[in-house]
Amino acid sequence: MVSGAASPQEVERSWRTPSRAWYSVIVLSLVSMMSNIDRGIVNLLVGPMKRDLHLTDSEISLLIGATFSIAYVFLSFPLSRLADTRSRKVILTTGLTLWSFATMLCGLAQALWQLFAARALVGAAESVKGPCSMSMIADLVPHEKLPRAFAIFQLGITGGMAGALVVGGLLLTLFSGLPPLYLPGGIVVHDWHLVLLATGFPGLLLAAVMAMTVREPARRDRTDHDGVPLREVARFLGKHWQFYLPLFAGIAIASIESYGLQAWRPAFFDRSYGWRPERIGPLLGGAILVATPLGLYLGTLVAEYLTRRRPQDALVLSCLIAYGLAMPLFAIMPLMPDPWAALALAFFGFTAWSMSAPGQNAAIQIVTPNAMRGQVSALYLFSISVVGGGFGPTAIALITDHVFRDEAMLRYAMATFSLIVGPLVLLSIASAVRPYRAAYRQMQGSPRPWPDTIDNPTSQRRVACSG
Repeated sequence: MVSGAASPQEVERSWRTPSRAWYSVIVLSLVSMMSNIDRGIVNLLVGPMKRDLHLTDSEISLLIGATFSIAYVFLSFPLSRLADTRSRKVILTTGLTLWSFATMLCGLAQALWQLFAARALVGAAESVKGPCSMSMIADLVPHEKLPRAFAIFQLGITGGMAGALVVGGLLLTLFSGLPPLYLPGGIVVHDWHLVLLATGFPGLLLAAVMAMTVREPARRDRTDHDGVPLREVARFLGKHWQFYLPLFAGIAIASIESYGLQAWRPAFFDRSYGWRPERIGPLLGGAILVATPLGLYLGTLVAEYLTRRRPQDALVLSCLIAYGLAMPLFAIMPLMPDPWAALALAFFGFTAWSMSAPGQNAAIQIVTPNAMRGQVSALYLFSISVVGGGFGPTAIALITDHVFRDEAMLRYAMATFSLIVGPLVLLSIASAVRPYRAAYRQMQGSPRPWPDTIDNPTSQRRVACSG
């Protein structure tokens, strides 16, 4: 039975308590922030890890990206179906507890394979975050408020990216110079181990807060009490592939660039300008902390402005504008002769990139039926976390190792990569504008934009979608 399926009376009552709904959105944003801190903290630890475990750039890239992403993809789809039928709060709280614990296990790893195993557990547990959070947010606030709600949620994502740099830099500064700790069982704890141990613990506290204070929201625009069969999800996606395929492809390619640059940006500042992780971490993190809310605010204004004038395709157009601004900035940033100029361009790139999130997230939820949101969100997040997170760090590492054959040439590998993928992103998302317009019209004009009946051996049930 669907957890939280709403009656009309429950929906009406829930709209009357917006403060509780927005509190839940904020907590979900904090959960997202913790996941991105736990995921991204290793980006700042490349140097110390290479030093103590004698690793290459390619091995580090696999640890950052592929190990996390492979585990993520194996569990994201089955768990996303649970998010459409069971308590999303319980699933998400359990996942938060597990990935926080796994991050602390990384802080005890003594060999590369142990780091791989712990990072895989982080990826597996974090696979529940997106489907559960995005589905809950779509049920917490009215559709016209979704860009704002997803701006808050995105603030947690990019705030976590920034937090990984700021917190990591501060903790490295705090722990640097400490002699290794020798624990029973032959465990040696270096400074980067201590950073990982300290990073994982707050997530356990946040899991307790969420368990005690956040309620499972009522599922809106939905009358069915069982999950939609997988064949119906596939049929719906097949019917609207002209929208979902190019949008998800564009987002995936953009995420390859984003995760690749994010993973290697601290090392770039170190190798190109001599700024150590302890210095560049807080500076990059501070830039993201300022640029992200600014970009989300501007992105929300653009999305809402366009929605008032052309609601049928405004949200996808707002994404296209944001990526069009961000891509050139990221391409020329590594080529700057001065570190402060590179940091300034990174700041403006972060701002433009963040502008895409409110419209992008809201667009997908608005044209996706409630009963399928968790599963479609899993596909969306697959394009970001698995494709982007899995291939981005390794793609740049391979260019550095095998094209330029010199780690000091990292800056040119980053610029080359951005120049290749940027036009592909813009072409893909531009091709999704017209199909989104058609999907939007169909969702607004029809109570059932996917097949009316679900085949069932005992009954034929009509399934209502979100509109």
